[in-house]
Amino acid sequence: MAVIATMLWTLTDWRLAPLWWIAYAALQWATVHMSARHADEQHQRSIFALVMLSYTVAGFPVWHMWTQAGEMGSAAATMFLAGMLVQLVVSSLDSGRLFWAGSSPLIGYLILVPTLAFGSERLREGLAVTGCAILLVFYLIILWRSQQRALVALRESRRTAEAAQRAAESASQAKTDFLATMSHEVRTPMNAVLGATDLLGRTNLTEEQRGLVVLLADGGAILMHVLNDVLDLSKIEAGKLTLDPTETDLHEFIRRCSAIWAPRARDKGLEFRLTIAKQLPPLVSMDALRVGQIVFNLISNSLKFTDTGNVTLELDMVHLAPDRADLLIRVSDTGIGMSPATLSHLFTAFQQADGSISRRFGGTGLGLSIGQKLAEIMSGEISAESTEGLGSTFTLRIPVAVTEASQVERTPDAEYSEDALPLLRILVAEDNVANQTIIDLFLRPLGAEITIVGDGRQALDALAVTPFDLVLMDMQMPVMDGLEATRRLRSSTGINAQIPVIALTANVMEAQRKACFDAGMTGHVAKPIDARLLLSAVLAAVDPNAQSLMLDASAAA
Repeated sequence: MAVIATMLWTLTDWRLAPLWWIAYAALQWATVHMSARHADEQHQRSIFALVMLSYTVAGFPVWHMWTQAGEMGSAAATMFLAGMLVQLVVSSLDSGRLFWAGSSPLIGYLILVPTLAFGSERLREGLAVTGCAILLVFYLIILWRSQQRALVALRESRRTAEAAQRAAESASQAKTDFLATMSHEVRTPMNAVLGATDLLGRTNLTEEQRGLVVLLADGGAILMHVLNDVLDLSKIEAGKLTLDPTETDLHEFIRRCSAIWAPRARDKGLEFRLTIAKQLPPLVSMDALRVGQIVFNLISNSLKFTDTGNVTLELDMVHLAPDRADLLIRVSDTGIGMSPATLSHLFTAFQQADGSISRRFGGTGLGLSIGQKLAEIMSGEISAESTEGLGSTFTLRIPVAVTEASQVERTPDAEYSEDALPLLRILVAEDNVANQTIIDLFLRPLGAEITIVGDGRQALDALAVTPFDLVLMDMQMPVMDGLEATRRLRSSTGINAQIPVIALTANVMEAQRKACFDAGMTGHVAKPIDARLLLSAVLAAVDPNAQSLMLDASAAA
């Protein structure tokens, strides 16, 4: 507007241009100042009045331009008014009242000034210009209303999307909470079932009794496999699954896989073959736990769907650079095979080849879906080839980093015995009576002095008066849970304030594990409890050397 005022002063000799610009600038400043300070309904009328007055003043030069500046002035005046109208269309999308307050004086100028300026002598020309102005105004109003509708639709879409996002987040959180609750509720009784089965299997049994114990253990293992599959799928979908690449001996890794599954193949009357390519690097960096999980699932499927013939595990590698390679692990079988239609949805969660497969062989249809997702997280993939009635071949391709073999001279391990440790005093806080019994029996090989309490309050009371070497703490207990009890123990100044606290819990979600360590716990053992893992965790807490010996013994077993 300052530039326009300058042009009117210099080109058309309009002496009121400076005063006009000062008045317009003052009104604009007052409008902006009041809008910034008063956004309430009470001051809205005053703001709209200032807007209308501001645009009324803004249009003052139009008469001068129409009457004193010739045809060029008339064209410039029309462009000036149309430009301000377009600016209002763009800037007042949020408010219809603001648009009409600013546009009303401009529309009046645009319609009335041409007819009045041309006068009776050129009335027809004036009316023609006015008619064009009216058409322009109608077009701009239609444009503004269309933009208003689009803006309303956009806002409605945004509100709908935000509501849908909140609902999805709420549903996801509800699913996570449900899975965490169900995990705890299933794992707690399964701890007693599998623990009792393990202990019963160590006693003198008849062949028939031992067969029943094996059935019980296998059934429990299947239930835990299904539960772990569901939890893994939930972690992957939530983006909370993390990788932990470590230096891994490939030969030891693949032979360990073979050692676990070869006996099961022989029990089914199948031949289990292991093939390792020549010139494999001794060490690579990869997440051996997750790669092993995928391979175990592939071998398990091959054994499940193969009644005669063989299952083959192959290890190969494609070198891409001196320090990079693609690891290839193939699992092939001579089982029932698959049709092309089955292969098309093989990696879809909760789907199997057909209903008869589920009825005959069982399973949730999650294993391959989880395996493919794990492979993708590691920037790899699983591919499948199959011929119905002849068998299938699954290939896992994972990029790995090749590391240099480290020559570490190992010293002979000392012989482990219970006398290597002093008498341990262990406090167990567990509310489930069956689990109390199982944990007590699991800890007996240590010859420890075991004290068992039923909640966190009782645990704190015991810790306040009796020195202990270790606490095994359940997370969910009545009266006071394990997290709160651990926080209070760590904040105290008692004799046991800094002793190791290991969580014994059915809560296995990553956030729950983190909560344990945030509360001050030093270890985490998931339920159902594996006796060897429990003993390893206990020994690790009180004597790292004894823990390494126990781990070696567990691996050998």
